[in-house]
Amino acid sequence: MKADLILRNCSELVTLAGPCPRKGNQMNDLAIIKNGSFAVKDGLFVAVGTESEIVSNYESETIIDASGCCVLPGFVDSHTHIIFAGDRSAEFEMRLQGATYEEIMANGGGILNTVNATRLASYEELYTQSAKRLKTMIKTGTTAFEMKSGYGLEANVEMKMLMVAKKLIHDFGVEAKTTFMGAHAIPKDIDRNDFVSLVKGEMLYVCKPYSDFIDVFCDKGAFTNEETEEIVKDSGLPVRLHADELADTGGASLAAKLGAVSADHLIGASNKGFEDMARSGTVATFLPGTSFFLGKPFARAKKAIELGCVVAIASDRNPGSCTIQSMPFVIGLACLKLGMTPAQAISAATINAAYSIRSHDRVGSIKKGKRADFVIYDVESYRMIPYELGVNHAKMTFIKGKEASWPD
Repeated sequence: MKADLILRNCSELVTLAGPCPRKGNQMNDLAIIKNGSFAVKDGLFVAVGTESEIVSNYESETIIDASGCCVLPGFVDSHTHIIFAGDRSAEFEMRLQGATYEEIMANGGGILNTVNATRLASYEELYTQSAKRLKTMIKTGTTAFEMKSGYGLEANVEMKMLMVAKKLIHDFGVEAKTTFMGAHAIPKDIDRNDFVSLVKGEMLYVCKPYSDFIDVFCDKGAFTNEETEEIVKDSGLPVRLHADELADTGGASLAAKLGAVSADHLIGASNKGFEDMARSGTVATFLPGTSFFLGKPFARAKKAIELGCVVAIASDRNPGSCTIQSMPFVIGLACLKLGMTPAQAISAATINAAYSIRSHDRVGSIKKGKRADFVIYDVESYRMIPYELGVNHAKMTFIKGKEASWPD
């Protein structure tokens, strides 16, 4: 049979075939095929197996010899804030001199700083700056994304962010979902109750056509549990939550109560919160890069796994609390700081992350019928990815069976 592309002879073909999502001990099984191979046609995997199985049944003018390399599905970064203008490098220096993230926010910095820059940026400027980040992330092996709004805090700017995200998804050909996060912070020039009404009213109305999910920053100093429930309950969108990052406010349990798809950060989450999430099927998404960047405690991912949660990891790429753009680096942090094994971290960054954005039927594993999004790493084993922290071993990144390229 004729294929558009055949990859052959890789040391490890890390397929992630099998259970979806993976829980507990399942996370340590990556369904690796030694000397693996696959065939691609029309942007999809059409056959996956051993070298002999594929080569004896398929032929192609494009054959990639991956000798000495491991091949993984593209990473899925299920929590990002990459659509924004400007930077906060000055605040980075302030924090190094002792200012806390909360102190910076209280003085008009933090999220509100980026809000001002994003409001002032034109659509074209916002697209150009965001595209640069997306390119960098793809180069390190990420091929699927979740992209949030949240730096507009007014209807037209939130919509502008989501429209930029949709254009990036189209132009780069990546699998991605968009999240409306008008409830990211409360502007200083508006009454709190009025802003909640604005988010669930006008903002949601104009942003919903461009949104796959809704998210709220539910935490100490942000939106209360009651405000969060009020904002999301009649939105008609699947729910994601920023929960229990700054304190245990019961955000994890609230996410479970709301039937949220995912609750993220969870640094302060209690055992009860994890148990509630395990029962509801809400994904526990951990963001070790944020703890690393801010010098804060790390979340208890091992406990969440032990208590039966579906666990994912993501970058939380944003301008203020985590500028890390490399999922391999995040995987290394998950091993070193969250206590996850390399296999658990890979599972959390692929099939479980895909499940958390409800794209698991298209990405997250190398399986017949799925998008041919895969990455060739110039190492023989997946264990080298977290082991050599900070090294980009991604040799070639493919999106729908074609090597990643950039729109003009």
